[in-house]
Amino acid sequence: MSTDGSDVTVPRSEVAATRSDPERVESTPDPERLRRRLRHRIAEIERREVEEAVSALDARGDLTEEQRETVRELGSAIVDGVTVAPKRALERADRVEEAGERERERERARAIRRLFEIDEA
Repeated sequence: MSTDGSDVTVPRSEVAATRSDPERVESTPDPERLRRRLRHRIAEIERREVEEAVSALDARGDLTEEQRETVRELGSAIVDGVTVAPKRALERADRVEEAGERERERERARAIRRLFEIDEA
């Protein structure tokens, strides 16, 4: 989980511009770089959602530290389950050598980048 606090979220207007401008989508960062950005983005989403859940539950009454930890563990398990396929796809992309396969993996990488709103910078 990243603790550097930097934000790699792409504004919604940028995402819309990327979807309407195929040239902006064409470049694909190398798979290792995209994996690092994906890990950062996932950690950011997980932190935000878990804290919102804990805050909402806290507002209803007293939460024990054990209950807070259970919410955090559940959040982590959900994130792991949802992101295992994109992570594996990026790992595969790094190992592909055949030209046709390489293009399919690049398409997957671009889809992952758009899905998780990961910028190119």
